[in-house]
Amino acid sequence: MSGPRLRMDEFGYELPPSAIAHVPTEPRDAARLLVDRGPGKAPEHRRISDLGALLEAGDLLVVNETRVMPARLPLRKRTGGTAEVLLLEPLAAGATAGSLAAAARRAASEIVPDRAGGESLRAAGAPGGGSVLWAALVRPSRRIADGTVLVSERDPNVEVVVGTRLDRQRRAVRVLVGGAPLVDASQTRLLERAGETPLPPYIDADTVRSAVAQRIGVDAPDGDATRAALADRYQTVYARADGSAAAPTAGLHLTERVLDALRSKGVGVATVDLTVGLATFAPVTAEYADEHEMHTEHYRVPAETLAACAGAERVVAVGTTTVRALEAAARQQRLACRHDGDDPGADDRRNADVCGSTDLFLQRGEEFLVVDAMLTNFHLPRSSLLLLIDAFIGPRWRDLYEAALAEGYRFLSFGDAMLLRRGGEQ
Repeated sequence: MSGPRLRMDEFGYELPPSAIAHVPTEPRDAARLLVDRGPGKAPEHRRISDLGALLEAGDLLVVNETRVMPARLPLRKRTGGTAEVLLLEPLAAGATAGSLAAAARRAASEIVPDRAGGESLRAAGAPGGGSVLWAALVRPSRRIADGTVLVSERDPNVEVVVGTRLDRQRRAVRVLVGGAPLVDASQTRLLERAGETPLPPYIDADTVRSAVAQRIGVDAPDGDATRAALADRYQTVYARADGSAAAPTAGLHLTERVLDALRSKGVGVATVDLTVGLATFAPVTAEYADEHEMHTEHYRVPAETLAACAGAERVVAVGTTTVRALEAAARQQRLACRHDGDDPGADDRRNADVCGSTDLFLQRGEEFLVVDAMLTNFHLPRSSLLLLIDAFIGPRWRDLYEAALAEGYRFLSFGDAMLLRRGGEQ
């Protein structure tokens, strides 16, 4: 990428608080859809339920099937003070990424023993022995010392031992359920009683809980039934692969009815798995885009998805996380092909799933190798996601956002969506 440095001020816009959606649309596919018709053309105003009329036979819709963990844990110190831990990922899952593996080794060697008298984190997290350390956001981090034991009041079987800092934002923690360490994302369903859906901070939790409680007909906005219903509503209908700390929110609009209508028209549906973490939702605080630290996220793109992309008329990605997974896989696959030479195993690798960790930061000047169209929500000002939109369609994103605000569209995670076509295509 070349050209002048991008100032983050270029990606600011006025977002009135009244435009932020605090309650999801019911039913899901009743959400509004702003359809980009290309440069110089006014957008079309539709509904998600119209998606079958907007895509054509031969198109391929690609969705991120990641599942959100009950990753937000309200906890207390043994001395009585409140705390909160947001689980991001097991450190062992970063073994393929050098930086995360190094962080895990550093955490394993530095973290202090469990002051409650249990096995030390140093022993449990030893490299090569299957790490049981997690990367997490801890609040209030400055007032929680290494080795502090935090306990769940909702489920006394759940404890979290806080360890060393991994970087400015994350700390290593150890999660115990009934005294046994939580090892990987598939086990986080054991936290359903102690944990809850990690809603973004701009959503008023009381408002959405009250709305969900009313919808399911219960009187307790903070009861188990409400939390379970909210957790279900903050999942896509096709969520399968545990591991994310936030939802791939564009996919929250899709229903089985919409997907069936697309399939019956000849539109293919394929999947990727990208675990949504800090790279997606961390705010950009730097003055220039190239100063922003993009965290890695783990992804898997099945071989059949890549094959379907290659044969599709258009690849329509549902959400920025799907875009990042497809574009990261394409770059990794292309790099592998360049270096295969006469390697007899090259064909097998090209026909295999593409997995890895990516810190791909798509911004102005980047080439899109796979994605032709994108279904996406409206994003925060000055966010990395808005830079991706700018890279995809150019400066007309601002006209589309202004049109959406003027027409009363709802913004952010529980808001409405856009259907974008890449670049200057007519």
